[in-house]
Amino acid sequence: MTVLTTFFPGLLLIYVYISLLKKSSQPFPLMLEEHLGCIGGRILGVAYILIFLIVTSLYLRFFIEFLKNTVLTDTPTSLIVLLLLIPGTYAIRSGIEVLARISQVVLVVFMPLAILLLMTAATEQPDLKNLMPVGFISIQDLSYTVYMSMWHFGNLMTILTLAYFSNDRRNIPQTLLQSIVALVLFLSTAMAVSTITLGVALSSVSTFPLFEIARSASYAGFIRNTEPLFVSIFMLGIFIGVTTFWIMSCYSTQQIFRLKDYRFLASPSAVIIGFGSVLISPNTFVVFSILQYSAPLVFGFFFIAVPVLLYILLLFKPGAEQEMGSGLQPPEIS
Repeated sequence: MTVLTTFFPGLLLIYVYISLLKKSSQPFPLMLEEHLGCIGGRILGVAYILIFLIVTSLYLRFFIEFLKNTVLTDTPTSLIVLLLLIPGTYAIRSGIEVLARISQVVLVVFMPLAILLLMTAATEQPDLKNLMPVGFISIQDLSYTVYMSMWHFGNLMTILTLAYFSNDRRNIPQTLLQSIVALVLFLSTAMAVSTITLGVALSSVSTFPLFEIARSASYAGFIRNTEPLFVSIFMLGIFIGVTTFWIMSCYSTQQIFRLKDYRFLASPSAVIIGFGSVLISPNTFVVFSILQYSAPLVFGFFFIAVPVLLYILLLFKPGAEQEMGSGLQPPEIS
């Protein structure tokens, strides 16, 4: 119910992003200077560089905690960090097209496979009674969980930059709609399968309930131990998430400080992100506390509140609405 309910404010958030693209002739973060002035826009842009670095470090640390608590329990943390930072550096230095192609493969091939694995796992020993409390959820609890989920939808804010790399910008709204539908489908399926299979209590206390399901499930009565496949899919998804915000930090730095390119920033920023992921918290408990309490506030402000406030400001700003990216060539070409 939380994910399905979040879908509707998520649609409004997409409308805000699309409206900002239509009213702007520059990609993010230059659109901040375009609408807020040089000084205010640049100060806010520097803040976004820091936020993108923090998000990248936090997602990388989540990736570390997942591997150290599931399949690589005795592996040094530094080795896991290098496992993602080295290909991430290569992807950024190769250009954003590399990340785009990997994302297409994951979305088209691996996400349907992950949903199929989860739904098949739920057919072994399902207990539909575990879903019964959903009918007695309070409005207060539902509102709080929607608030907790919204900052994940705010990750779509990267479209304010990535849209200007596209040669087919008129289909950006359709792409965003497909993305949010896919996100809602996957999250709702994952939560339902966890609740039906493990129960409410065990799903609540388990750090990675989906991995527990993948480890214990069997398919067709004899196919077992499918957790390596699940881990591979999860690693690809985390790689995309980390690298996307990593690129955002490098590209924002290039635009704010008027540098010639963003690719050379991959290596020095990798050092910052690597150390940040290790120093961001001393243990797993603090990591999940950050994800539960601090992240929704900080990222919700920068990914949701600021774009919404900027959209409201533009409603009262004189000037005709421009076409999406009007008069702007893709940054890779220009």
